[in-house]
Amino acid sequence: MFDYLIAGAGFAGAVVAEQMARSFNKRVLIVDRRTHIGGNAYDHYNEAGVLVHKYGPHIFHTNSEDVFRYLSRFTKWRDYEHRVLASVAGQLVPIPINLNTVNRLYKLNLTGEQVKGYFASVAEPKASIRTSEDVVVSQVGRDLYEKLFRGYTRKQWALDPSELDASVISRIP
Repeated sequence: MFDYLIAGAGFAGAVVAEQMARSFNKRVLIVDRRTHIGGNAYDHYNEAGVLVHKYGPHIFHTNSEDVFRYLSRFTKWRDYEHRVLASVAGQLVPIPINLNTVNRLYKLNLTGEQVKGYFASVAEPKASIRTSEDVVVSQVGRDLYEKLFRGYTRKQWALDPSELDASVISRIP
């Protein structure tokens, strides 16, 4: 009766099923243990007409025009610009850390190239990089480490960066 059975009606399962049916003219059955499609990105309007995100809000972003065009066949988009600010040293600064963060925090007006020189001037060279603290302090200095990395890392991992392997934080550009 069906050519393929897809387990899971989240993004991956829905896209695979749609592609199999449309591109290859296959009959596909999708099953899911939940009573709805969309996986964790599912939303619905309640009895009062309020849009409810059952599993919390989700933000979709892509740089791929092909992906955007494909998904636009199935949904309407809501414009949204995600901005996160952290309260640091009595001021609000953008997170994740970027050039604006550094300029606001230290009352500077650096360009992208200049910030590299600034970081080099405040970095603390380490003979051996073993911990996440070593990584950050050796790249951007102790002050930025204390103001932004240390507290966040402790909250996220319930460990001080000095207790985490260098690989944990090395993935952050």
